[in-house]
Amino acid sequence: MAFLPALLAACGDGSGLPEGIAVASGTATATNSTTATTPTTVPVATPTATPTAPPSTVTIAFVGDVMLDRDVEAAMHAEGAGYPFGAVGSLFDGADLVVANLEGTFTDIGIPLAKQYVFATDPTLAPGLLDVPVWGVSLSNNHATDYGVGGLERTIETLDRNGIAHFGAGRTEAEARGGVIAARDGAPTIAFLGYSDIGETVFASGEEGGVSRANVDAITSDVRAMRARPDVDRVVVTLHMGTEYTHVVTPRQQELARAAIEAGADLVVAHHPHVLQPVEEYRASDGRRGLILYSLGNFVFDLDADDLATLGEGPFQSVVAVVTFEPGQYPILELRPARIDVVENRPRPATPEEADAILELLQPNGR
Repeated sequence: MAFLPALLAACGDGSGLPEGIAVASGTATATNSTTATTPTTVPVATPTATPTAPPSTVTIAFVGDVMLDRDVEAAMHAEGAGYPFGAVGSLFDGADLVVANLEGTFTDIGIPLAKQYVFATDPTLAPGLLDVPVWGVSLSNNHATDYGVGGLERTIETLDRNGIAHFGAGRTEAEARGGVIAARDGAPTIAFLGYSDIGETVFASGEEGGVSRANVDAITSDVRAMRARPDVDRVVVTLHMGTEYTHVVTPRQQELARAAIEAGADLVVAHHPHVLQPVEEYRASDGRRGLILYSLGNFVFDLDADDLATLGEGPFQSVVAVVTFEPGQYPILELRPARIDVVENRPRPATPEEADAILELLQPNGR
């Protein structure tokens, strides 16, 4: 049987990583509508490895942008669909769920949007995500509709066919905002909601499909509705937001993420900057503490020597954020540093020196 996702915070005074955050050992030698929606419930698949935690414990691994087009797709065709994840299996040890931001589409139909970058991956390669194994993906980003709503619908069909949960986009606004719940007997149930604050996409509106738009009213309404459900124990919100290639968190990012915590979310996991940004423990006005991961950076992306020369180390630096929850206990966040290999176009565990630089970027903000 399996486990589910989760949330919550870690305590810190701004110097060093907060209490409850561990560093992995063994790194390598929408609208303003307030209508509540009904999430999809997805049973958690049986983990491939034998869990070491008791059934009441949930451990979730989160990663940032996973882009499977261009050189990565070519490698998948040549080496196998699981190629992008072949060097990082150890970074997911002990995780009951793996959740990623799918930075692109699985489609062979649709009309590309008029934008600089559009990503489409052969739908037959989607089972490669199961090699991690990925349990679910956020579609709340600026690439989920790169091939229009038709491409999004084909992506959803492909994920459904492979048993991969998804949230943050849908065939209607209600579906995009409805979220997904991971459930298993004897373990907490975790609700996932996703929103994007980045343009160059099709936002869902009414009966029209697309991506869930990030705004404070929608996030507040949806999170409160989830918290009120008797079948939901925890709420996780993913946010696509911020400025590309900067480690600096903007006031807008803080506004959206903190609104989610104020409304009752336990954990916010964010992406889009393509580089790492700090961890923040945020104390809500009612005294609750919530954890915000402002950017997990890239995880799978085709980056080469030219990118390293022009963009520097930032886009190559990554992390697997592993969160463990026990009922009535303070959650533990474990940071497992990774780096995208400039030759292989896939992540690998970071060396100790690389890990030190990565962890420095994740030093927390706190309130």
